[in-house]
Amino acid sequence: MAASRRSRWLLVSLTGLVGAFPLYASLPGASARAAANPPHVMVIVEENEGYSDIKGSPNAPYLNGLMSKYASATHWFGLTDDSTADYVALISGETSASKSSTLVGELATAGISWKAYMEAMPSACYTGGGVGHYAKDHNPFVDFTSITGDPAQCNRVVPFAGSGGFASDLSGNSAPSFMFVVPDVCDDMHSTCSSTSKIKQGDSWLATNLPTVFNSQWYAQGGTVIITWDSATTVDRTGWNTGNGGHVPTIVVSAASQGSFGSGGNHYGTLRAIEEVFGVGLLGKSSSPANGDLKPAF
Repeated sequence: MAASRRSRWLLVSLTGLVGAFPLYASLPGASARAAANPPHVMVIVEENEGYSDIKGSPNAPYLNGLMSKYASATHWFGLTDDSTADYVALISGETSASKSSTLVGELATAGISWKAYMEAMPSACYTGGGVGHYAKDHNPFVDFTSITGDPAQCNRVVPFAGSGGFASDLSGNSAPSFMFVVPDVCDDMHSTCSSTSKIKQGDSWLATNLPTVFNSQWYAQGGTVIITWDSATTVDRTGWNTGNGGHVPTIVVSAASQGSFGSGGNHYGTLRAIEEVFGVGLLGKSSSPANGDLKPAF
């Protein structure tokens, strides 16, 4: 075979091999869809308010606007009146942090980027106790040794503000595929920190910060934002297939989300939806249909 013909044959053969074996196939757990074009999902967790505390409240005009325009889950529930348990459940499918597997661990294995933004946290991968308006029990990531024991993952848990923070990443087009956002105790409706009501302050925080999301390339490229509450401690204390976490508001914001979402579920059903859209495994109790599935609201 002449040299030039042999070269052309080799090029065609290699091209066929590349087509047959995609470059991302070496990533354990990765799917073609996830590796090539992962979706964009954000979870924002608020505190201690029930559905009827928010729906129709004059102190929550921004949230009620979102509930009217996008998808509002009308039968969604927390798991228990315990912040740590509810937050842990949202990323692991269990209420105990003893479980080593997490959603973000699955995402990392699949080569999908993630980051957690904690308002008022002193520094990235801070594992100390609460300081100022930062509450450690609202940060589930530092409860897992699979995260804290791996600097590459732990350093993805960052302060909300500043370089590499929430607004910086969104405005700079460097936001990861999965974003988990926790306001501080003044801005998440947990504590009264001024003469303004807790609900009003939390509503104002969302009104101030969500436009950064909506104006970003991250959102324009198919972004979905889930706003939920850990539990309802002031009104309905019932549960859905588990505990006394109470009837909580849960809103799904995306270009395709609208109308009342009447199916029932809880935080495990929220995790299930996120796992499904990213194409990763179902962890713990998120695998049970009895806990609902928020994905149809996306």
